[in-house]
Amino acid sequence: MSAVVITALAWLLWLAMWIPFLFALGRHFGYDLPEILFPSQISLATFLSLLQVMPYVVGVAVLVFLVGALRERLKARIGTADDRWRPIGIDTGAALDPEKLAAWQKTQILHVEHGPRGRVTNARG
Repeated sequence: MSAVVITALAWLLWLAMWIPFLFALGRHFGYDLPEILFPSQISLATFLSLLQVMPYVVGVAVLVFLVGALRERLKARIGTADDRWRPIGIDTGAALDPEKLAAWQKTQILHVEHGPRGRVTNARG
């Protein structure tokens, strides 16, 4: 199947999931909807009870986000600096050696070795 067909089916499924809510809203406003289109007897009160829980769900999500952001900020201040933002080659000093840098720029193929944390440990032309 192509991506377009899968995407179209996903959108149709998403739209179909709105049907119970729309029918419950229609029944709330007095429309007489056939039972075959709405077999599960879900009322608008069911959806409104979900809305009562929503502030707690959003609050927990915001709290998790804030704790994660605070953890990242405190991590750098405690002394365990974040290693993800270090320049490549800083561990070996290879990035600071002008002779090696000039030799690397002249080569067409550069073999780079990475350490266990993904940092550049050696490079040769």
